[in-house]
Amino acid sequence: MRRSLAVAMVVLMAGISLAGCFLRRPLVQRAALAMVDGRPTAVVAACGRSSVDVAVHQDNGDYAGNLYEWSVTVTPPSPAKDIEVELFGAERPGWDLTTEQERIVGSGQSSFKVIPLTSFDEGHHYKLTAGDYGPEGSSAPAVAFTTDDLPTIGDGKVLSAVDNNHTKIVSRESFVRDRCG
Repeated sequence: MRRSLAVAMVVLMAGISLAGCFLRRPLVQRAALAMVDGRPTAVVAACGRSSVDVAVHQDNGDYAGNLYEWSVTVTPPSPAKDIEVELFGAERPGWDLTTEQERIVGSGQSSFKVIPLTSFDEGHHYKLTAGDYGPEGSSAPAVAFTTDDLPTIGDGKVLSAVDNNHTKIVSRESFVRDRCG
């Protein structure tokens, strides 16, 4: 009886341990796209974090050796529930622009050039990220959009990622509440 109980406990503990690997919290996209005073702006659910990384890049499906990207690390002046990051905005206190100059990443055939993105142009696809990162390069879904999406985002609303290929418009308030709790 004791041996059966001990074996059952070992099996139960192993099962719980394995289930933890498969039942992780999903990775969360902490940025959504808004239009603030007519300018594309990332609304980031900072949720009290000391800093956040925000990036937007052109995503037409073929990089052809070039990645057009604008990115910044923002350190809020105090713990904030959410912050606004004007895309392509000038550097501000607490901002560290990380794509100000062209640079080569990698070496040999796997290298590519990062080119600063300075505007959104018609006919191109873009992705906005500021998500949690998981193991082995996995990350939260990005906010995919085109210039046609920008005028559809109303006041107090944001374009939020459903998954890597789908978005939805929700209130800014509900976006931040869902991300921060």
